[in-house]
Order: sequence, then C-alpha cells, then structure tokens
Amino acid sequence: MEFKGDKRKRKNKKQKASVKRPMIVIPYVEKVLEAIVRIMKKHNVPVAMKLWKTSKDLLMHPKDEQDKEDITECVYKVPCANCDKTYVGETGRNSGVRLHEHKTEVASKTRRAFTRSQRTASLTEYSKSALTDHVNQANHTINLKKITVIDRKQNRPTRWIKEAVHPQ
Repeated sequence: MEFKGDKRKRKNKKQKASVKRPMIVIPYVEKVLEAIVRIMKKHNVPVAMKLWKTSKDLLMHPKDEQDKEDITECVYKVPCANCDKTYVGETGRNSGVRLHEHKTEVASKTRRAFTRSQRTASLTEYSKSALTDHVNQANHTINLKKITVIDRKQNRPTRWIKEAVHPQ
C-alpha cells in the first residue's frame, strides 16, 4: 500500500537528480551527434545541440589582419638568407621600428671598408644584436621577406622567456 506522500518523495528525488546533472552542449556533426544523444539519454544526461558554423561565422570577419610591421609587444624570428640559422628577438615597441633598427645597424657595419687587420679585429667585436654579429662575421644577409611573429605577450619578462626558450 502506498501513501500520497511517498509518490511526492519519489518525484522530488527524480527532479533533484535531473537538476544536479549539467547540460552538455555539443556542436552538431551529422550522424555522430545522434549516437552521442542516444548514449547520454540512457544515463539521463541532458544534451543540447548547437551549430558548428553559422552563416554569420562564415561571412563576418570582425578584425582585419594586421601588418607585421605594425605589431607591438611580440617575439619575432628573422631567418638568414644564406644559411639555416635564425635570429629570435623581442620588442615591446612597433616591430617595424625594431626591424628598421636591425637593418640600419647591419648596413652601418657592412658598409665600412676594412684592411685585413681591421677586418680580423672587427670579427671579435660584438654589436647590439646577434643578428648583426652573424651578418658581419659570416658575411651573410638577412631575409627580410620571411620575418615571422612567433608570439605576442604584453608582459616583458614573459617575452624574454619566450625569446630565450625558442630554438634558434
């Protein structure tokens, strides 16, 4: 024999059980989602579907791509045109300004006319960056068309770590 209070308790337990379970939202993939929904229903887990790509996602591009020269607070990589070595640097300023500084420093070091003894002495000098040293000592050129931005971080110590850890 059952009393009215027992039915209420059972309904409350069922309601509490369904409330405790979070809803899972899964992107719609044809034939895959239907199988997942069947499995989740067996375990009383509510599932909601959402579109993977909407027409709005396909048509709208809210941000234009930024030029490499306009990027700030970044870690960048400059390859050598003559060998497989790369220079990894970081800047908090506009990357175009920093790359222009690299170009002018390289140009100032390579434009000088040396005697043999001066050339030998210049090989032991160290410049502001390893990029200039490589160009000066190996008589190579930098590949300015293949400069890539590796990462962007606002925090300077984090950029230093990214620069140091990146393989050269």
